[in-house]
Amino acid sequence: MGLFKRINSEKIKDKLYEKEAFKRALLFVVGCFISALSFNLFFVTNNFVSGGLGGIAVIINKYVPALDSSTIIFAGNALFLILSIIVLGFKKSNMSLIGATLYTIFVYLTRDFATLMNFSFDNILLYVIAAGVVSGFGESLVYKAGFTTGGTSIIAQIIQHYKKMPLGQILRYISLLIIFVGGFTFGYTSVMYSLIISIISTYLIDKILIGISDSKIFFIQTDKVDEVTDFIIKIIYSGVTELDTHGAFSHKKKKMLMCVVPTEKYSLLKSAIKEIDNDAFIVVSDCYEVLGGTGRKKLSFNEE
Repeated sequence: MGLFKRINSEKIKDKLYEKEAFKRALLFVVGCFISALSFNLFFVTNNFVSGGLGGIAVIINKYVPALDSSTIIFAGNALFLILSIIVLGFKKSNMSLIGATLYTIFVYLTRDFATLMNFSFDNILLYVIAAGVVSGFGESLVYKAGFTTGGTSIIAQIIQHYKKMPLGQILRYISLLIIFVGGFTFGYTSVMYSLIISIISTYLIDKILIGISDSKIFFIQTDKVDEVTDFIIKIIYSGVTELDTHGAFSHKKKKMLMCVVPTEKYSLLKSAIKEIDNDAFIVVSDCYEVLGGTGRKKLSFNEE
């Protein structure tokens, strides 16, 4: 493990973040604003139950009208963040902390927009389609920036800490649970509307901006195997396998790295590989199911 002490992957990650700081900040702020505006324009006004903390807020507001949705979101994010810091530590919670804070602020700022704009559609299906498209677009900008808006994504990360499951799968289970609880509150028509919104939103997030699967499989051929391996283990928190290859044209023997990473870390790893070795050959494909393998807790590497 002496190799990993000599290579500083944290510096590479920080350099990447510095290079794209303005772009990431812009995507993040715009995405948070659009997500918050969508929540207040479409979800609150129609009692649509999203699969996140917003859905929980709409349900609680039905039973306790004195608590508006923005206050419930503030309280929920505060509770979830405290749990995250206790379980995951401050370093792993800071992105969620920033995202949850800004999103909550925008929810407060936009909570009266529907009334001020006299915003309304004649057809409920227009609300459903608009809710799915606008919220999906906003969330995908936030994810592209490397953040989350807090809420149930924090709970999913905590669950993932104890149980080895893809983050996307955990979020889907949580979303379905919240939506069906919403069905008991607002009726099963509400469930159908919420499921349609979720499908539209997920399609936008996954297929258009992030990818169509929970994980990506990378095949990487590089002359800087040690540096790339170190980054995958330290920063991406994934195992990696070395494969012996033989070029059919060059007849040169080389090493190829194979690893499976969560889709939300795809952009970071791709950028890091090009930063480490601009001549690296990379093949990336959607990975629909991952079974077995080495869990992060089983890796012999320990952070310093």
